[in-house]
Amino acid sequence: MRPVLSLSKAMAFRLQLLPQAVRVLSTCEAAVRERVLYELGAIFSGPLLGTRRQGSATPSVGACLLPSGFHVNYAVDWQHGLLHLLELHRPEQDMAAPAP
Repeated sequence: MRPVLSLSKAMAFRLQLLPQAVRVLSTCEAAVRERVLYELGAIFSGPLLGTRRQGSATPSVGACLLPSGFHVNYAVDWQHGLLHLLELHRPEQDMAAPAP
């Protein structure tokens, strides 16, 4: 069963996690996974998807930074009601740099 994010009273999207995102979430503690999924629901139910054209046949692709510091790459398939979580990066992955 795939998680469903309610995006408005008239619309719900299915969240599809691609393997890379599943691997990242599976290495997180349960509390972190819950927080990330909560933040995804909050962001995608309002600011990001609320401004998009819901009748569009062309998928919308984008990226966002969650309040927890996770970086998300996503695609929205309006026609099929799918929110694809393409990539998910932990905060330390984005900030990791080799020491001089």
